[in-house]
Amino acid sequence: MKFAFVTPRYGADIGSGPEHACRLIAEQISGRHDIDVLTTCARDARTWKNEYAEGADRMRGVLVRRFPVTQPHDRVGFVQCNDRLLSSSHTRSDQMEWVRRLGPWTPGITDHLKRQHRSYDVIVFFSMCHATTVHGLPVAPERSVVFPYLRWQRTLRFGLWADLLSSARAVGLFSGAEHRLLRDYLRVTSGSEEVVGIGIDPPPRQAYPRHQQDPADTVAATDDEEVPADAVDVPSESHLDARGAPFRRRHRLYGNFALYGGRVDTDNGCEEMLEYFDSYASQDGDVSLVLMGVKMMKLPEERYLRSAGVLPDRERLVAYEAADVTIAPAPDDLLAQSVLESLAVGTPVLANARNEAAVDHCRRANGGLYYANREEFVEALRLLTTNRRLCETLGENGRSYVRHHYRWDGVLGRFERLISKARAR
Repeated sequence: MKFAFVTPRYGADIGSGPEHACRLIAEQISGRHDIDVLTTCARDARTWKNEYAEGADRMRGVLVRRFPVTQPHDRVGFVQCNDRLLSSSHTRSDQMEWVRRLGPWTPGITDHLKRQHRSYDVIVFFSMCHATTVHGLPVAPERSVVFPYLRWQRTLRFGLWADLLSSARAVGLFSGAEHRLLRDYLRVTSGSEEVVGIGIDPPPRQAYPRHQQDPADTVAATDDEEVPADAVDVPSESHLDARGAPFRRRHRLYGNFALYGGRVDTDNGCEEMLEYFDSYASQDGDVSLVLMGVKMMKLPEERYLRSAGVLPDRERLVAYEAADVTIAPAPDDLLAQSVLESLAVGTPVLANARNEAAVDHCRRANGGLYYANREEFVEALRLLTTNRRLCETLGENGRSYVRHHYRWDGVLGRFERLISKARAR
């Protein structure tokens, strides 16, 4: 089959949100289907500035067609429009003006769909609110699927969204939290929806020979003795002793550490996480916090804070494997990729309780804890860094959960089922 994937942005440097999910799914299915990604030349959603070259290019087996943004983002005008619509009565044309101001304003994508939509078996739109979907979906709603990326926000009250989603043949979701919003708040009950999610293919369990070890890989075994991580060969507890040895060795990590994997920025819970961890470190000073991702904010100068930078996929999974616990502080990350990656390699998670998707994974997997305030963060982190038996149990639960529900073959099976619903109707 031939698909058009329509997304506001597309690129390997976009690591979160519906655009990131679009790229992951496109790359996974490009071997069995013909994929055209229709997107903009923009990299930054805060400006919609054209930074990529216009035209067609192939990226990792996927044909990407880029169209220029013709109207830069006016942040002040958008905020004023947003405040006005949320504070007073308004019309459908006001809501469409809100969409135009949010952007990206790219008439080229809509024009392309009008000319070429019959050449695609199914058109898949990623993100509900952007103009690429609002203006593109009406071209061929009978063959359109929408991944809306639903999160609770006051603008969900706009009647535009329920009408838009009801007009699509099928709706794809990334979490159960989205499904609840779709059914209970937007009242969209077409029956042609599917919680697809994103996939994780964890590496096989590794045993690291003695010659690969150094003192950084030593792990506390009991209260009064230490055992090198390579002291025994493989399964059960012996494997756990060798977990993530290459990452520990490379970054000279000698003791327990918590890991955060993602963009280090002020808008995704990192500031709160750093404040809470400081409270924890003032009481338990022997645990480090390692940040793995691009740094977008100034960090405090604390001895417990370490930066691993941006790592490729394989090394990132080894980092999760090396950690004692993964912290997921983002309050609204529907993909919860760091949660799934951590669970996949057997490392328990400490998640922000405001993130329904992350909490849902922790509950269903029985693979992690979650916090709603500073005190809960400190107590949960203390438990996860001291109770070895609990961590081993949570870790094995997490492995099993990802293996049964979130390997890529299962995710792609759900995606194919969603597409079949769109075509069958």
